[in-house]
Amino acid sequence: MPETLLPKTRIPIGHLLCFGWLPSFVKVWAYRSILGYRIGHHVRIAFGGIVVGRDVKLADHVEIGLLAVVQGRHIRIGAHSSVGAMSYVSCEKIEIGEDARIREQVYVGGPQLPESRFTLGNRTIVLQMANINPTKPVTIGDDTGIGGHCLIFTHGAWLNALDGYPVTYAPVTLGNSVWLPWRVFVMPGATIGDGSVIGANSLVSGDIPPYSLAVGTPAKVIRSAPAFPTPLSSEDRATLVATIVSEFDRVVQHDAVRITTSGATRTYTRPDGRGWKLHWVHAEMTALPMVEREDTILSERALLEGDRGELQGLGAYWLDLAGRTRSVGGSPLTEELALFLGRYGIRLPRDRG
Repeated sequence: MPETLLPKTRIPIGHLLCFGWLPSFVKVWAYRSILGYRIGHHVRIAFGGIVVGRDVKLADHVEIGLLAVVQGRHIRIGAHSSVGAMSYVSCEKIEIGEDARIREQVYVGGPQLPESRFTLGNRTIVLQMANINPTKPVTIGDDTGIGGHCLIFTHGAWLNALDGYPVTYAPVTLGNSVWLPWRVFVMPGATIGDGSVIGANSLVSGDIPPYSLAVGTPAKVIRSAPAFPTPLSSEDRATLVATIVSEFDRVVQHDAVRITTSGATRTYTRPDGRGWKLHWVHAEMTALPMVEREDTILSERALLEGDRGELQGLGAYWLDLAGRTRSVGGSPLTEELALFLGRYGIRLPRDRG
């Protein structure tokens, strides 16, 4: 191709050849020592995975998958977040929150402008084969899910504007706790309010108000608050939690985890002999059970600040369903159960005080 005024670096070959083949621990060392990246503890960057930027900060426990490319002028990735294998994320400014997940073969990129920005909130997920164009800013809030094969575009242009064809450049904003199932197309300038759900195979243009269910092409609101979402009684919530725990037990037992029960305490023991305790606190229980280091509390009532402080002091962990919080760290049992709760849309922010 002829030389252009601005370099085009869709695939940073030089960086890939210099760093991509290195083992993770060597790559992390090189990024810190040679390129000056700020990288936290327990960061893993798989073979062929690279991060290319001028101002880069990766928090603790970040994972970059096999052959994944993350490149931008300014890059921030929060703790416990990941970019899956063969995904490509390229934007002027990239901001990914805590506990966020970009799965395999996701494409984020397109023509760049000085204001181009891709912002992904805490505990969000973008599933396989999604395509996001952040030429104008794309802002996705906390606890939002983007299904596979979804398309989010901030510009629409191909035919000659001088001939009267439309050319559109406009940002896209998705609020907190928004759900886009598979194959939703979000057009430039669209906004989707907090707590809204868009039907699969829908096309969104314009504004969708908060707490709405919208379907179709173009998407039309068919239900909204207070009728959507359907509120649950305390009995319904308790029944649902019991169902989730029962299903969790069934899944881990299938992988040879042994479960023993004593009252509201359950011990999960792996085939290698390591075991962890789970204390199930029901809504009507007023006092916490006796816990030891690395035990986990699963609470259906909101834990008081003093309760959380006591657990932290003991080196124990918690998943607070009513208070919607969890301990910063966790045992393998805590982490497994937290991931499983996500299958039911239950995502808990880490309590950092």
